[in-house]
Amino acid sequence: MKSLHLPCLRGNIGKWIYFSSIMKISDIINDKRIITVAESKELYTKNINKILQREVDKTRIAKIKEYLLKSDERFFNSLIVAIHKGDPKWADVDLEQQYRIDNDLLDEKDVEFIQNKIGILTLNGTEEIFVLDGQHRLLGLRKAYDENVQIGDDELSVVFIVHKDNLKERTRRLFTVLNRYAVSIKPAEKVILEEDDAAAILTRRLVQEHKIFILDEAVSSAKQFNLPSTDVINFTTLVCIYEINKILINYKELYKSKVIIRPSNAVLNNLYLKITQYWDFFFATFPDVVKFIKDEEVDVKFLRNKETGGSLLLRPEGQLLFATVYREFETAKNLSAFKNKVSKIDFNLNSTNWIYVFWTGSKMEGKLKKLKKSIFMYLLGRTQNESYINKELTRIYKEYNSEYKKKIKPVS
Repeated sequence: MKSLHLPCLRGNIGKWIYFSSIMKISDIINDKRIITVAESKELYTKNINKILQREVDKTRIAKIKEYLLKSDERFFNSLIVAIHKGDPKWADVDLEQQYRIDNDLLDEKDVEFIQNKIGILTLNGTEEIFVLDGQHRLLGLRKAYDENVQIGDDELSVVFIVHKDNLKERTRRLFTVLNRYAVSIKPAEKVILEEDDAAAILTRRLVQEHKIFILDEAVSSAKQFNLPSTDVINFTTLVCIYEINKILINYKELYKSKVIIRPSNAVLNNLYLKITQYWDFFFATFPDVVKFIKDEEVDVKFLRNKETGGSLLLRPEGQLLFATVYREFETAKNLSAFKNKVSKIDFNLNSTNWIYVFWTGSKMEGKLKKLKKSIFMYLLGRTQNESYINKELTRIYKEYNSEYKKKIKPVS
């Protein structure tokens, strides 16, 4: 394996000395210069490594490969690796006292600090280097490089820590900590930060531009899908809008390979028109929702509450179901029938349409998704196994010491 001379910064945190450098992908991949923990004989025993190997998520690796091959704006977090054996060498880079920034000389303390941090790390090829954080990224890099060696010229940030064979427990602890605290961002934060996911981009645009969603009490600050039980003023959540927009733009068709690449602005504009048409229809059909958002007077039975539940339209789960059924009618090219009938449905959670299915009498029912959709479709005249609906409702009513008498009827 050839020697490498890598530009490097040296630092320390806690008891660890680390070296932050840049490597070409080809140098990472060729001859397996950097390997996974499972491929190393150093950190764990052979039987443990077999288990670690089985923990590899092949689907995730495939997504990373596709992202690298298809996205011109690809970017990766640093790999954190442990360097073991061999004879790695560090050489300081001297700074002259005359070094200037914005024509100002660096003072002596700055020069001393910088001089002790900047250098060259030389790897002679006899080292064993295994990845502590980023094994799926490493395996994805290998797959992508196998298909297109041109990505080998891309440069990746790599952080080296020095592993000593008499301190295996210390390195294993670092491996565990890095993976334990690699926490995914919250759903709402993903919607806010994502720049490739069309549904996230369109959701941000919607809440920043749409005449209803820009109102103060349209969108909750909650970071999850559901509204907090104490929230009686907000219409919905950012995550709920995102999930609805995914349905409206046919997200699975847009990202068939499950690799998230930003569509062109023309495509995004067409999709935005599609979702605004839906939301304009929704708010025009249910003016009480708009009144609720504007804090105007509406029927008390409509308001979200703990006694009767209020309107299903003010619950994220109900809003998601509404969009799901809307999309089915749209796909079937029968959207006019949906629009003509949906306003006639009683969406009161305590009504015979939804009691015990969405509303237990004191709280929301989180399950029964198939039955909920079947009832909604049935109310709109699209019979989906009426016998199934009757059977399930008979069973559920019995659980609440009640009798179902086939009271649910399609709207005229």
